[in-house]
Amino acid sequence: MFDYAALVLAALPVFVGAFVAGPMIARELETGTFKVSWTQSVPPARWLAAKLAVPAVPLLAGVAVLTAVLAWARSYADTPYPAQWYAPTLFGASGITPLAHTLVALSVGALVGLLVRRTVAATGVAALSTGAVIVALAAVRPGLWPLRTVTSESGGIPDDSWILEYGRITDTGERLSIDICGQPVSEHPACLAGKTVVGEYFDHHPASHFWPLQLVETGILLVLAALALTLAFRVLRRRHG
Repeated sequence: MFDYAALVLAALPVFVGAFVAGPMIARELETGTFKVSWTQSVPPARWLAAKLAVPAVPLLAGVAVLTAVLAWARSYADTPYPAQWYAPTLFGASGITPLAHTLVALSVGALVGLLVRRTVAATGVAALSTGAVIVALAAVRPGLWPLRTVTSESGGIPDDSWILEYGRITDTGERLSIDICGQPVSEHPACLAGKTVVGEYFDHHPASHFWPLQLVETGILLVLAALALTLAFRVLRRRHG
């Protein structure tokens, strides 16, 4: 149940972006119902701002509550295989990144709806765009904060560390990734020929890197949201004044 809840919360921005782009924005432009508001002394910019503000407040409040409940549930989880903090779905449903992803979904949805202006097409494009942002950030997440490196000589690493790479160290200081010179040693004579292995190394993110990674990712998301929202208002102003 916990894993499913984390997955739903992490994927929620995809549905938010699709709903904003299609039923909220593109449908009004496609059917022409937006003209009713604009003929009642409501300028286009105010119309769009109201369209986004109305769902933004309950969405952000709801996501904040769900994130807090998920964190509470995880702290009370009694299982020999707890969800790791760096798992893509759990990380995306923890901390403050869910709020930033929601803002990106709202902004991208508005931009796509104004550009595409067709309900079904805008829904699909917005869902794909928002999903692409989530997948891309998950892929680059390990590099958002400097890794720590420990060796077998300097001591072990905590059990909750996010290990990105590990391997062997030779007497010359050369690092041999386990992907290249894996176990057992007897199967890699060419790789280890003429080398003396003196220890192992581990490149990892300790649990203390959770908030630095969260803050950097949130900063990227806020920049993307601001950029998409700015473009949305420019598109609206250029097409409708």
